[in-house]
Amino acid sequence: MAMQTKTLVWTDIKKMELKEKSIENPEPGWVTVKVNYAGICGSELSAFVGQNELRKPPSVMGHEFSGTVIKTGSDKDSYLLNRNVAVNPLVTCGKCRYCRTGNRQLCPERKIIGIDYPGGFAEYVNVPAYSCYEIIDIPEASLAEPLATALRAVNHAHPAVGDKALVIGAGTIGLLSLKILEISGTIERTVADINDYRLEHAMHWGATKKVNNRNEVIEKGDFDIVVDAVGTADTRKLALDSVARGGRVVYVGLHEPETEFQVNYIIRNEINIHGSFCYSDDDFRRAVDLINNGFLNVKEKWYDIRPIDSGEDSFNEELSPDSKYSKIIMKP
Repeated sequence: MAMQTKTLVWTDIKKMELKEKSIENPEPGWVTVKVNYAGICGSELSAFVGQNELRKPPSVMGHEFSGTVIKTGSDKDSYLLNRNVAVNPLVTCGKCRYCRTGNRQLCPERKIIGIDYPGGFAEYVNVPAYSCYEIIDIPEASLAEPLATALRAVNHAHPAVGDKALVIGAGTIGLLSLKILEISGTIERTVADINDYRLEHAMHWGATKKVNNRNEVIEKGDFDIVVDAVGTADTRKLALDSVARGGRVVYVGLHEPETEFQVNYIIRNEINIHGSFCYSDDDFRRAVDLINNGFLNVKEKWYDIRPIDSGEDSFNEELSPDSKYSKIIMKP
């Protein structure tokens, strides 16, 4: 029997509405999750202003979320009932070589909860049972997805003891990348952003130096590792300008779809460039384990929790260069 659920619907560019929608009982292999916390992702912010080619209105976004399983589509998944879970939003074929090796983010038939299926900006959402990982019931449980993304991005950078790193962007992925880089042996970790509040947050997350690149200059060719957690033409160029010869640049931000590169410069300086998208199954499992063991326990107030009916205002606030928070988490 279908249930009614309050749902935050992205209806048009910079427009959102709270609507009542029906949610059907889950099919076999799927479960219904009562959403407890759902974070706003940077890729959703770019979609909100019409700069993400994968998302089109009307849709229900929200791929960073946690909640409680309240229904199952088959008895074999009944062990999940009443469990608090983080949800891996990837929905894949399960048969291709990528799925068989745990790299489902590369599946040619990949779909995503919050893009191809209704997402977590709702009271209830249906997800595959295999996507559910048991996790403690705290707001940070909704950060399993971005933490897994940051784990993969930093792993692509191959940090070594003594490396100097630059992280561009002090949003959620940037902060989490800093924390991972800190425990990876890097000796210096510079963070660049245009928001002074977020730069201050970053100093609690492992940054050793902060730079407001709206009015401060970053040393060229100074960093062994650069992680671009923004994804604009300007930040991608900044990453290339900042990395040392023979250094590693990881592009994980998705704000703009196209950027021109000086390829000869990349070749002559032997710069290693790596794209990083989502996470493997193992990355997601590690992220959940880290959260369950207190990895994200930071006393400083770097995120805020809002009711779901604040959706449009919360998106606009996160887009502001003066936003006080690196993350807004919505609670249906």
